[in-house]
Amino acid sequence: MVKTARMSGNKPERIGVFGGSFDPVHMGHLTIAQDAVEQLELDRLIFVPAAVPPHKQGHALAEGRYRLEMLQLATESNVSFEVSDMELQRGGVSYTIDTITQIQFEHPGAELFFIVGLDSLTILHSWRNIEQLLELCTVVPFARGGEDPVRVAEQIQLSEPWKTRLMDRLIRIHEVEISASEVRMRLAEGLSIRYLVPPEVEMYIAEHGLYV
Repeated sequence: MVKTARMSGNKPERIGVFGGSFDPVHMGHLTIAQDAVEQLELDRLIFVPAAVPPHKQGHALAEGRYRLEMLQLATESNVSFEVSDMELQRGGVSYTIDTITQIQFEHPGAELFFIVGLDSLTILHSWRNIEQLLELCTVVPFARGGEDPVRVAEQIQLSEPWKTRLMDRLIRIHEVEISASEVRMRLAEGLSIRYLVPPEVEMYIAEHGLYV
């Protein structure tokens, strides 16, 4: 399916970047992405499945091609969504700074917004070249219904003005209590994942015998 991106006129294109394992992609991921597109008025949002997430080194993931193809199936009907295999092509540990640098090169002049969960802010200081990353793009945290932004803000170990800027950018998303680990667990136990993942992804998982 060929997607046609929305035109931004003379304004810089606003591009969201949403990284993760997506093992597998589920309805929660898609809800976060759609909320981000609407609240940040993005022209497009790019899903970037990681080759090896830095915080999950040593954890077994489904092959990259499976996770990529499931993302493509899940997003193909939404003209605002795209999927990039840049981290899978690059291989090795996937660092956000490398991905943002590459996207900036491929989309000169665009405004980049990197979407992260609120809880990630407590370890953001440990990310590779974090201050350079914060200069290159706008990091936007999203909060689920049960999360306490005040508690998280107290644990952020970044200097000002970054701490304040991050909390000022906080967006609220629809609360969808689904995790990829729950999906994998249900599959391993022979339980249904209907309504947890898109039908196309459910069918793909069954056809390829994943997570069993």
